Parts: sequence; C-alpha cells; structure tokens
Amino acid sequence: MELPVQPASQGSHGRNYERAPWCYLLWGVPVVLAIGANEAHDFSGLSITATGALWVTAVAWAGIGCLINGRTCGRVHCRIDGILFPALAIIGALNLLMVISFGWNLFWLAFIVILVASFIPEWTWKKYS
Repeated sequence: MELPVQPASQGSHGRNYERAPWCYLLWGVPVVLAIGANEAHDFSGLSITATGALWVTAVAWAGIGCLINGRTCGRVHCRIDGILFPALAIIGALNLLMVISFGWNLFWLAFIVILVASFIPEWTWKKYS
C-alpha cells in the first residue's frame, strides 16, 4: 500500500536558512570542522578524544541549524534532523565522558542513517509539515 503524496500547498513559511550566507554558517562550518578534525587525527595532530569532541560539536551545530531552519521553513527532514542530530551529539558526548562506550564509526553510521532516513517522509508522503 502506498501513502498518498501530498504536494506542498505552500513553500517556506518564513525565512529559509538553506540559502547563502546562512547555509555556510549553519552547515558549512560543521562539515569543515568534522572533516578537518578527521584529517588532523589521521595525521596524528589530534587525539581521538579531541577529535571526538570536535565531531560532537559539529553534529550538535548542524542539528541546531536544522532545528532553527525546521522551525522557519517547515521541511519535514529539517524537523527530524533538528531533533535527532542534537540527541546523537548528546550520545557522542556521553561516549567522550566514558559513560557509554562505542566506536566512532558507529556514531557516523548513525548520523548517515538519520540523515538519509529523514528524507524518506518527504519522498513518500509530504515535503512540509
């Protein structure tokens, strides 16, 4: 059974931060931070703890950007990512504090799964909430 696709009756309800220059601040900076931290770690410039702290910061930053944008644009994936990315960052922080233990590959796998899964409602049902 297929869900009925509901086209957006209207676009953005308010300011859309997906456009420049906001997109660079909200999502570009955390991408550069995450990739830069990884590269620094690969070349022995950062410990795994410092790298993990930067990764957690990057995911929290991106999640807050999604939360802000989701409140103004109404996109379903923004609202999902705006909740789940900060939650993932909290889990990553707990890993840094050794309250829980998992590998960072699992952290990034969860990030990718959340990102891809957040678009499924838009592809199958509706784009705006």
